[in-house]
Amino acid sequence: MKWIWALMAASLALAQGPLGQGLVIADAGNHRLVELSGEGRLKRVVPLPPPFRYTDDVFFAPGGQVAYITDPEVDAVAAVRYPEGRLLWVFGQPGRPGRGPGQLDNPDDLIPLPSGLLAVADIRNCRVLLLTPAGKLFRTLGRTGVCRNADGYFNKPNGAFPFGKDKLLVTEIVGRDVAVVDLNGRRLKTIPLPTHYPSDANLTPWGTILVVDWWSPGAVYELDLEGKVLWRYSPRGAKDRLDHPSVAVGLPDGRVVLTDDRRHRVLVLDRKTGRVVFQYGKTDTPGEAPGLLRYPDGLDVIR
Repeated sequence: MKWIWALMAASLALAQGPLGQGLVIADAGNHRLVELSGEGRLKRVVPLPPPFRYTDDVFFAPGGQVAYITDPEVDAVAAVRYPEGRLLWVFGQPGRPGRGPGQLDNPDDLIPLPSGLLAVADIRNCRVLLLTPAGKLFRTLGRTGVCRNADGYFNKPNGAFPFGKDKLLVTEIVGRDVAVVDLNGRRLKTIPLPTHYPSDANLTPWGTILVVDWWSPGAVYELDLEGKVLWRYSPRGAKDRLDHPSVAVGLPDGRVVLTDDRRHRVLVLDRKTGRVVFQYGKTDTPGEAPGLLRYPDGLDVIR
């Protein structure tokens, strides 16, 4: 079976560019979405509407016509029409963080699930909310304001990614682990992580987990479903080191794309060689001109 996967990956690499079918970056410091083609060329820039001002994550609904965004500075999440950037709905009370009805406190990631629901990690409220595609609250997982690494609770969750049809991978900052839970919030497993500050653990197309260490120097880890480290990228040299990477995602051809937030760049890594095979953004040079980024914090792969 391994040779079949290798052949498929090689075929994909030949048929597509370094970014597969393309990539959209949440360029938080410039408050915009930046879309790159599969070859890595700038395709479009999409400004985002008020009241949002520091959009740090983006995920797409199936079909790619709706983008889900989050803004921890205004404590709200939203759906926007893509590529127009027109606001469709908002969940949260912009500028009013809290735990009351309809409020969020430092939300992170608004991710579509196979069920059709959306999951958002509400970090300071220690919960995960499930929303409908229309932006209405469907269910609360965890106990609002009660922070524990235990069944029925979460401890500062900063990502809730799909794990199959009916489970989630919830990254917990405090405790430095990933909770595997069902869509009722029941904890099925806890996977410890080898990080200082874990961020956005998610499943790769080939069935492993990627998680980054939001630290300096930062790191990317690939783990199996029992928590064994299979691969690590953590260069320490002045040129190559990572500075607070936020998310790493597996590409269909087996490579890994990640945001390196405070060095203002997005990188594609070859896991076999540990080499950077593509970069967008100029290292340590924030800006808004073509080819530059400012604190890129999130991304989604075009499918």
